[in-house]
Amino acid sequence: MLEPSVAAIGVPHVAPHDLRRTTAKLCRAAGGELEQIQLLLGHSSVQTTEHYLGTKQDLAHAPNDAIKLKLAV
Repeated sequence: MLEPSVAAIGVPHVAPHDLRRTTAKLCRAAGGELEQIQLLLGHSSVQTTEHYLGTKQDLAHAPNDAIKLKLAV
């Protein structure tokens, strides 16, 4: 179901998990509390959420670049 949408906007190689991780990281970058993000992601442990957010992803050059999403810095 995601493939037609990403194909329509010309974004290559986007998986549902990419969108999930990007959403979580954007929430954190906007000042979202760790516990709120834990609930959003459905993690039973806050340590899982910390690990999830600690994975390396450059939000300024993430797959969302093709849709021209700008981050407030």
